[in-house]
Amino acid sequence: MRRSVVFVALAAILFTCLALPGNGFAGPLQPNATFTGGVAFSADAVRGDIAVDHCPAPQAAHCLQVDTTATNILPSPNSQDVTVKAAYLYNVTFAGPLSPPIGTTLATLNGSPVTLSLLQGTDPTPIVLQTYRADVTSIVAPLVNGAPKLTQFSFSVASINPGSNGLALVVVFSSPGLDPSQSVAILDGGQAGPTLQTTAFGLANPLDKNIPNFNAVLSLGIQFSDQDVVGHACGQNPSFAQFSTVDVNGARLSSCAGNADKGGLMNGALITVGGVGDSTANPSDPFCQAGNPNCSTSDDELYGIAGFLKQGDKQVQIATANPSNDDSIFLAILQLTAAINQVCTVGVNCPTTPPGVPGPATLILLGAGLLALIAGSRLFRRR
Repeated sequence: MRRSVVFVALAAILFTCLALPGNGFAGPLQPNATFTGGVAFSADAVRGDIAVDHCPAPQAAHCLQVDTTATNILPSPNSQDVTVKAAYLYNVTFAGPLSPPIGTTLATLNGSPVTLSLLQGTDPTPIVLQTYRADVTSIVAPLVNGAPKLTQFSFSVASINPGSNGLALVVVFSSPGLDPSQSVAILDGGQAGPTLQTTAFGLANPLDKNIPNFNAVLSLGIQFSDQDVVGHACGQNPSFAQFSTVDVNGARLSSCAGNADKGGLMNGALITVGGVGDSTANPSDPFCQAGNPNCSTSDDELYGIAGFLKQGDKQVQIATANPSNDDSIFLAILQLTAAINQVCTVGVNCPTTPPGVPGPATLILLGAGLLALIAGSRLFRRR
């Protein structure tokens, strides 16, 4: 009697474990890489319609910048040596419904030729917006590693593809001056349309916001967005109401992500990436949308999100959407003073509860199994 009860309980538990979702990734924004152990990032973008063969001086126009001080995204600037962990070059392009995407595009970075590969699933609109990526660590690392005094670097870049809206450079680096628990997670692809995508960043341990200099920063890269205003202001012209929305842990962060902050208001220059030179100050009105003449705010696609997180959180959820259905969110970067150990899309491949927390079904079945064991034990004793 006892043996059969135990078997039923174990079978129920095993069924629950086998029913968990798999680990494959899917969706318009997909995980590229996650780095842990005292890391930070630098991100920058330039327009794609102007070729630059060389950068005559730091911060030269149309040159990609790498800032290893991370002054704008760290509570205190990094002043120690850095080691580049990874560097990625992006080329975001636009075409038309009669122009099928090609598998690769070509560019140069600091004079070196680069072949960028198409990220699968990045065709979200009839305009045919595409994202291409290449690992350029071998080009960036030798110039940045071991140069502690030169904390800002300029890289010339040119797209050989005529349909480019812009190019972006993301560099992840480690340094002894960074908190050893700090992580950086990169997502990329091409999200457009009003359908909400929620990405969950699971943590190895409960979030500790009491760590000195706790840090939580989100960066977005968006292409083909025109809000008819130069700079970071949210455009009020209804004819140029192109915007994306961002929620963090269920609370609205911005309703005006987009525009061409790193380029210009014309095809070939419609790109923005939150990064070098931007501020982590958030929009004053998180519900103000581009095209609304009755509200005013600003958005540079770089956000400080510590205020959206709670002590003890087991995950951070970022929800993005493009209600205007004519832009492409091609990049998202989360930098956090915590160990990110899982990145997944909610409703697609995420466990139903945060890592390390038993789900309701699991608890119910475990409870039922324990009750069955107790009942069986009592029945056995009565006999």
